[in-house]
This record gives sequence, C-alpha cells and structure tokens, in this order.
Amino acid sequence: MCRILHTPGHEETRDLLDEFLLEHETEIARVLRRAQSIARLVCRDRETVFSYFGQALMQMIQNRWRAKNAANGTSQVFNYSHNLPAILEKETRYWIREDRSRGLLDGTVGVPGDGTRDRRGSLVEKSRQLFEIEHQYVPSDFELVGFHNDRMLATRKDAARQGVLITKDALRPVTAVSLNDPDVAVDARLSTIDEPDVGAPERARKLADVIERCEQIDIEQKLTRHRRLRRSPVCAANVARAYFARHHEGIFPTRRELVETLGIIEPAARRELTTQLERVLGVSREVFADFLYES
Repeated sequence: MCRILHTPGHEETRDLLDEFLLEHETEIARVLRRAQSIARLVCRDRETVFSYFGQALMQMIQNRWRAKNAANGTSQVFNYSHNLPAILEKETRYWIREDRSRGLLDGTVGVPGDGTRDRRGSLVEKSRQLFEIEHQYVPSDFELVGFHNDRMLATRKDAARQGVLITKDALRPVTAVSLNDPDVAVDARLSTIDEPDVGAPERARKLADVIERCEQIDIEQKLTRHRRLRRSPVCAANVARAYFARHHEGIFPTRRELVETLGIIEPAARRELTTQLERVLGVSREVFADFLYES
C-alpha cells in the first residue's frame, strides 16, 4: 500500500493494486461480506460488491491519502494503516449508499422523487418484517398498508407531513421509462403521480434559520474569546451546513464523517467539533419544535 501511494504512474499503480488485491484476498472478502451485510445490498454475484470496493479503494488513494502528502513527499497516511480494513469497509458502504440514494441500485435512476421513495421503502420493509414476526405469515398488500400506516401514526408526531404514509400503489416497483417511447400503453407506470414532499419548503426555511443562529453564536464566541487560537476555530455554522447537507435524502453524517468533511486534524479541534455539534443539534431542536409537534 505504501508503494501504491507514492507511485506516480497510472499503469504501475494498477499493477501494484492487482498485487495488493491478490495478496489480501482473504481480508478483502471479509470486508466485502461485512459491507454487504451492513448496507443491506441484495446481490448474488460477487462482482457487484467487489466493484464498490474497488471504487472505494481508488477514491481513498486519490482523494483521502495522496492529497495529504506534503511538499517534501512525507505523508500522515501511515498513521492509519493499522485501521485499513475498517476504512475500506466504510468507504465501500459510502459508495453503495451514494448509488442507492440516486436510484442506481433499484432501477429508479432519474425518477422524480426517487430519494423520498427510497426512504419510505426502507420503512415499509421494516413494517413488513415486524408484521411477519407478529403474525407469523406474509402480509397481503392491504394488510401491509394498514399495518405500516398504523405504525407510522403511532410512532411519528406528524406522519402525513413527513411523507411516510403509503397507499397500495406505493408498493409497486418503480423504474425509469425510456424517453424513446413515452406511452402509457407501453408502460402503465407512466400514469403514476409522485407524491410531493409538502414539508420541504418549510424544512429549508427552518434550516436557514438554524444556520443563521449558528453564525450568530460564532460571532459571540469570537467576541468573548480571551486569547487568539493557534488553529482555525471550528465554526458552528460550518458544522450545521455539513450536517444538514443531505437532509433531503434522509442522510446525516457521523462525527467521523464530519471530521473528514471539515478537514479537522488537531485533537483540540476534534473536541471542539463535538461541542459545536451538540450546540447545533440543540439549536435545531428549538427551531423545529413547532414543526414536530403541531398537528
């Protein structure tokens, strides 16, 4: 791996990568099984998940590690070598999640509202599992719709507003239809009207309010700081922007992902990130209080 990182030629890098994959085939297979299980990737062929692993490995080398090389050729990458399997597993799951959010894993790429439909589909699948556990048989579409909606109404403050309630039509598989023959007679799914996310404008307005409040907090902290920091401070507004960047897809980063996104290296900055994240979440709860509880 060290040779790969410091090899400038593309062809030589590919040869070294092939050697790396063959030498560590057992460890890689373990990473693939775990990534496939955690990401709930349903595929019978080994090539699909292996392609995600290769994509993760190349992206990690190009962006994460090689970009850290200083002008003198030294690099901090070797500090992370002992955790290589965990890093590769997380990167693999990231690319699987990216393709799933774009609809590339279930054939919904390009379908309006595919992100919302994918989030709702995961909730429906959970309801299906709970129904089978409780009743010991596979539910019909009518039973699944009723069970799922009852569960959402019981566990959500405003299920209708959050777009998690379903009808029988929502259980049909959705795929993109070729523009060469856009005819309902060819594919009846063209007549399906996607449910709009009515709460999206209000969420966007409230998130803008959250970021504005965080910017005010940053200004107040700067004015009350008694001594100048030797490093760049971790701003609450930047943490808020990074945390809510993909909220419309239902994806919120972990603390580790925030560290990578914001490029934080110093231990003190990591501790400040934890404090600022708690502050951002506190502000968010205040701003979204009426959004969660009004009927």
